[in-house]
Amino acid sequence: MGYRYHGTDIDGPSLNPEELYVRGKKLNDVIGNFSFSAAIYHLLTGEEATLSQEQLLDCYLAKALSTLTEDDVALEIIRTVVASGATFSQAIIAGLMVDKTQSLEQTIAAFDLDAIGLDRDSQVGLYYIGLIPSLMAMAIESIQRIEGKSLDGKIGKYTRGEQDYIEALFTLCTNRNFSNSAEKKIFNDVMVSLHAGWGFLAPTVMLPRVAISTRVPISQAIAAGFTAAGPAHVGACEKAMEFFTGMDKQCSGEPEAVVIKFLEERLAKKQKIPGFGHPMFKVDSRNARVRDIISEIDLQSNFIRLYDITAKFLNDKLGIYPNIDGISAAVFLSLGMRSPYGTGLFLCSRTSAMVAHILEQKEKPPFGATSEEIRKWFGPFAVGFD
Repeated sequence: MGYRYHGTDIDGPSLNPEELYVRGKKLNDVIGNFSFSAAIYHLLTGEEATLSQEQLLDCYLAKALSTLTEDDVALEIIRTVVASGATFSQAIIAGLMVDKTQSLEQTIAAFDLDAIGLDRDSQVGLYYIGLIPSLMAMAIESIQRIEGKSLDGKIGKYTRGEQDYIEALFTLCTNRNFSNSAEKKIFNDVMVSLHAGWGFLAPTVMLPRVAISTRVPISQAIAAGFTAAGPAHVGACEKAMEFFTGMDKQCSGEPEAVVIKFLEERLAKKQKIPGFGHPMFKVDSRNARVRDIISEIDLQSNFIRLYDITAKFLNDKLGIYPNIDGISAAVFLSLGMRSPYGTGLFLCSRTSAMVAHILEQKEKPPFGATSEEIRKWFGPFAVGFD
């Protein structure tokens, strides 16, 4: 195979051809063929879930998502740090620092995850994968409430077992249910496209590996990943959503020529087009896969049209291709989501990779190597030093 996992057995990229792999399988072969829960199972175990395994894991994740209530300490802390001016990711980190032992144990006790090959650490990690969307919604809604943009009564309308995990996640972000199976499919497939593939090259994965090597709790190692959620990593989908929203307002219902004029003016001002270009790949192969699915389900919207026009214009003019953030932004907007959920959903999906890497790194010695290995690596550089 042409890909390299760079010290991990989980996932990684290849450059020739430009592809992403998860457990030896092309990510594009997972997108469109796995539910989000089944993709998480495959990521953690390296095996394809049976229907019963997938259903049990899905129920567990949905249960974890629903464990927070309006009077939860985590919500109070998130509101407090948001009021101080904290960012979205800082608020989630604060929520992760709340001791959830009682809720965790109750959730684990209600499911026999041992029966499907998920050990104790996996169960803990999966609990937090399920919980993160609720923390995300709390953080975003708390910030938007302060800014006067909140939807009244949004927080607290969490599901209580009536929906599967992807449906519950969608409801958190939109305050509604899926209108049809096509909406569910494209939302699921975009979440799968974001969940893994870069190994520990991604800072949101690298930092959790470093943190768990010091034997901190799994929740704290996940929080370390959220500290790496900055403007240059993770936030591009939100920026692309803001860009498409702004362009839609200026060019709504107008001919393609008006949209192109808008893009030309932006480039003339040397302003970047978020969601296009990639720091490593020339062509992000996930985009073509997701775009094919959009065509298959016949999803149409102004935002998909704007994405297509922008993609063609930038490719023709500059040879730049869209990245996964660009097409994800168009899909999320088409489903009625607000821009802050672009960052939030990326992190909800990427938490699964954080957990997979945390579990793998936890099996290694503290600091990731034995003392003998460390002395061997650094021995030559220590010559002549006291």
